Amino acid sequence: MDWADQEAFATLGAATVHGMDGPSRPRGVAFYADPVAWLVADAVGTALDAAGVQGPTAGTDVGMVAVSEHATGHTMREVAHAVRERGRVSPLRFAGAAPGSVAGLACIVHGLRGPSLLLSMSPGAARPAVAVLAGAWLGASCTQVVVAEHRRHPSGLHRVNTVVLTSRER
Repeated sequence: MDWADQEAFATLGAATVHGMDGPSRPRGVAFYADPVAWLVADAVGTALDAAGVQGPTAGTDVGMVAVSEHATGHTMREVAHAVRERGRVSPLRFAGAAPGSVAGLACIVHGLRGPSLLLSMSPGAARPAVAVLAGAWLGASCTQVVVAEHRRHPSGLHRVNTVVLTSRER
């Protein structure tokens, strides 16, 4: 199913971003967030730019749905390792392992203040549920909904396909 083929939605912008397993950013500010969350945030920013959704109040009525079978697996493994090795883990690192941060970080970085959700399942299987959610949100509280679909190839390559949807009725 291609979002452009959906009768209910118009696609305002789209982006595809690739990355590899492990952090793509230096330690420091980005230390707390999972690499997949940063990859999704990058893809969302590129798609929002393509859609012309910019500025400090642009995200007031923009919803966010992220879909990933793997979510924050990298950070979860690091947290488990830290607990085994040191007996403790940083509260920030623990928070960065929360699967919801895959959608949440993109919302924080880009100022999206509509509803948000992570579906921890394959993007293909999630499409019907995402279409229902996006349709409901567009009919009630949003002018746009960002959908980010994360896939991980066994080689370690990650791909995030992102679209910015709006209702064809608007």
